[in-house]
Amino acid sequence: MTMKPESTKVKKPDPTKVKGIPYDFGGLVLVIPPLSLGAMEQLQERLTGMSDDMFDPGNISTVIDTLHAALGRNYPDMTREEVANLVDLENMQEAMTCAMDISGIKRKALEAGQGGGDV
Repeated sequence: MTMKPESTKVKKPDPTKVKGIPYDFGGLVLVIPPLSLGAMEQLQERLTGMSDDMFDPGNISTVIDTLHAALGRNYPDMTREEVANLVDLENMQEAMTCAMDISGIKRKALEAGQGGGDV
């Protein structure tokens, strides 16, 4: 996946897809929806078992799998490898916050700030 740093690409999901939080992965804006309950069920033990060590291989794998599951709701053709290449040490915590926006508080605040438009 090639990204042009001089211009921001916005890859919008179909309007019938899941609402989420637009996130700029260094020039590629994707809408990250919250995890589905099914994905949460499958990842729950790994998510609750994450340590504070961001270099822990288990943590890294969990972050990639969580974001892949969340992004897959709007971008079903996106591979795990593509997600892994988008996520880095600088953006992983904020991207995870978007995927874990269970109550939609962050998304709703963003929508209110934009006059309630599509995210």
